[in-house]
Amino acid sequence: MRWTLARVAVGMGFAQLLAGGVALTPAIASDLSDQLSIKLYNGTRGTSRVEADRLVRLGNQQQQVGYSDKAIGSWLQALEIYHDIKEVEAEGTTYESLSKAYSQVGRFAEAEDAVRRSLAIARDTKNFQNQIYAANNLGTLLLQRASVSEAQKAFAEGFKVAKDINDPAGLGLSLSNLGLVAYSQGNYRDAIRYYEQAKPLREQASDPGVANTLNNLGDAYQATRDYRTALVSYRQALFVSQNSLDRPSQFRALEGLTRAFYGLGQNSNASETLDRRLALALEQNDSKQVISALKGLAQFYKAKGDLTAADSYYQQAFAIAQGINDTQEQQGLLTQIGTLRSGKFIR
Repeated sequence: MRWTLARVAVGMGFAQLLAGGVALTPAIASDLSDQLSIKLYNGTRGTSRVEADRLVRLGNQQQQVGYSDKAIGSWLQALEIYHDIKEVEAEGTTYESLSKAYSQVGRFAEAEDAVRRSLAIARDTKNFQNQIYAANNLGTLLLQRASVSEAQKAFAEGFKVAKDINDPAGLGLSLSNLGLVAYSQGNYRDAIRYYEQAKPLREQASDPGVANTLNNLGDAYQATRDYRTALVSYRQALFVSQNSLDRPSQFRALEGLTRAFYGLGQNSNASETLDRRLALALEQNDSKQVISALKGLAQFYKAKGDLTAADSYYQQAFAIAQGINDTQEQQGLLTQIGTLRSGKFIR
């Protein structure tokens, strides 16, 4: 589905909008491990291993085109074969893939069980790379359900193993995740310290996940009201994510830039960034991001006092929400439109 939007010229604005930090979930999601891969058949195994590897590849293909449920089915079949032929390391990595897929379809209890099994296998087989990423994935899932102290322990395990084997990528990932823990507890200075340590390590490892760390760093600086330093981090995140074609991090960086500009009172720059976000969302045909950008522009014009423009943007967002059957978004937008038209909003 593509949209043609009625554009309204962006002008200077007044008021600080979108204050506060980015929700934790995007930061967490960006590092849920996509860094492991099955060591596939090398010609020394029998037909069972060949079939299991085929199922893994099939699951990967299904996952890439958005069929997570089918991918889960393929990987479960592969897992059964790996177990029967005692391919323990392949079991562990398959559990990692299953954990990610379960998370994507909202089956979080099964995701946690799968990643715990992967971590146990990595420990038993002394596969230190897998142990680092499984520990971080476990911490990610625990943090998503607010088990902060347990998440911190898991990230600390990943950090210790990465330090023991001198793995820059693992160190950077673990430090970045420890920063998330500190941020979630309101310890923004500690979070900044972790992120600043993680950044050069992830750069050294040529890890595209550095964009996520930079966005996290921007959030932490913004939480301390250091908007200028936050701008620097978000701009760096935008540059990295553009080069790596990491669209979620790119959208997040643009959102962070918008908030930082508002924090500095640079409202015209904020509106220009919202326009950039809208253009990218339209280019990517991303309905959720289009709605979010339109709502941001509506808020900008509402604060400016241009109610006609604000109403236009809300109406466009509502039409798209209808098109994708997002009833929750529709209800929220109807409330915004009603409040706007009643003239009872606070300027």
